[in-house]
Amino acid sequence: MIRNYFFLNRFTLEAAGKLQDKTVLSIFSQEKDRLLFELGDRTESFFLEISVDPGDPFLNIREKYARARKNTLNFFPEFLNKKNESIEIADDDRIIKIMLGNGSVYFTIRGKYTNVIAVSDDEKISTFKKIADDELILLKNELTGKKYTSDYNIPDFSIGTEANYPDEIRKRYPVIGKEIIHEVQRRSRSTSAVEFREILISVLKEIEENKPAVFINDRTNAINLAVVSFEIFEHQQKKVFDDLISAQGFYLSKRYFLDEKDENQKILQNHIDKELKKVSNKINKLAGVVEKGSNEEAYRKYGNLLLINLNKIKPGMHEITIEDIYSSQTKITIKLNRKLSSKKNADWYFEKAKSERKNYDKSRLLLKQAELDYNKLKMFEQKLSTIDESKELKSIMKDLRIKGSIDVKEKDDLRTKFKHYIIESKFNVYVGKDSKNNDLLTTRFAKQNDYWFHARGSSGSHVVLRVENTKEPVPKSVLKKTASLAAYHSKSKTSGLAPVAFTFKKYVVKKKGDPVGTVHLLKEDVLLVKPEIPAGCEFVSFQSE
Repeated sequence: MIRNYFFLNRFTLEAAGKLQDKTVLSIFSQEKDRLLFELGDRTESFFLEISVDPGDPFLNIREKYARARKNTLNFFPEFLNKKNESIEIADDDRIIKIMLGNGSVYFTIRGKYTNVIAVSDDEKISTFKKIADDELILLKNELTGKKYTSDYNIPDFSIGTEANYPDEIRKRYPVIGKEIIHEVQRRSRSTSAVEFREILISVLKEIEENKPAVFINDRTNAINLAVVSFEIFEHQQKKVFDDLISAQGFYLSKRYFLDEKDENQKILQNHIDKELKKVSNKINKLAGVVEKGSNEEAYRKYGNLLLINLNKIKPGMHEITIEDIYSSQTKITIKLNRKLSSKKNADWYFEKAKSERKNYDKSRLLLKQAELDYNKLKMFEQKLSTIDESKELKSIMKDLRIKGSIDVKEKDDLRTKFKHYIIESKFNVYVGKDSKNNDLLTTRFAKQNDYWFHARGSSGSHVVLRVENTKEPVPKSVLKKTASLAAYHSKSKTSGLAPVAFTFKKYVVKKKGDPVGTVHLLKEDVLLVKPEIPAGCEFVSFQSE
């Protein structure tokens, strides 16, 4: 319920008391969809954290935050050194207004349009996530035209009809949220609108007054934030707090822990399933080889019989039938290689006997190791269902040499370090900023089937066109536009036309000892293009992805 209007309402009341008259020391972001306001005075400081992730928007207050020295972006400089005058919530919407002396910052929760918008007293508008200018004007007028409150806001819910009262309430007051409706329905003993209204108001007062709690379901790893009196959340643990800010901080950290644990469990289970299948096939194949036995004795016998009968082997013979002195003087037919001499045919069988022994012994060792690997995987699989600690998961992942969920995401998170363009509202293009950044883009971020571009015969940025679907061909128009970007971000920028080399990333290599930013192309094509930011190409920053 971290996004519920009434929990946001209570949060703003607590935040206002904690952040009142605190000075804005910095406003920055160092990860996608997160904006932080550092506010403080001579005695203490806090970080107001705002998530604009459409699927996970929230407000949070942290006492500590490790800001990175690099790769952070500053925002809304007009509000630096201004005091926080108030934090309020719209009386009918999930919009938080933070007044900062010479203007206001608005946090709007609206699905994919969730954003932070700053409006200064002189009508200057700026945003965290980029939006179109015409939409920005409309949004600004809406935000500044709303009524905001610094009190706990309970509507009167007076509706003239008894029929379908819960549905009518939701339509008229969408800020209530489904969890609150479910809580009211759980407590209701009848369908009476009067009873429903009374319980609804009681639940909303509990949100204002009762201690907040985090409900933890150990069986499903579900975690919910509510007040201690809520009944709708199944749980085995309930951790109670004195204030919502503390409860919310615990909820977020616990949720991130459980999310990471859940992701790592899925990664582990998928890996174990694949490896068990692979090892099972290997065991079956090796067991068949071992069960079949070695042909060493047969090949050695053929070699000895040929040695005994060398004088009977004539040039060009492809087989010979001779007495088998090892088997009661019966006849035996032995195949020959007509290109080899009689002696070399015998030697060939002796070599085959040695090889057969080696392969048999090797198969037995491999079978034994495969069986050990299988048993180890089954042990991990059994242990996986009982693991409670994230560190146990990480220990198993380390043992199996599996990258965790954070490691898997790390490569995609690198995109925040490059200039980012979108061509034709679909194709993502990333541009290096300097030599070191070029290396990072090419050697760590680019995937094998991404397109790689560089102005030919001129120093400049490495440019990568991300290929999301290798089965879908990239239009030539998109390749040309990407080439224009590569020329634009090079010393050929002022040329009328410039040649740009392009190829797949898999044909771009960096040799040991190469200078920073230097690579070699195993194959390439060339496009002659105008250096420009072409039509249909939009520049975005990582915050707006």
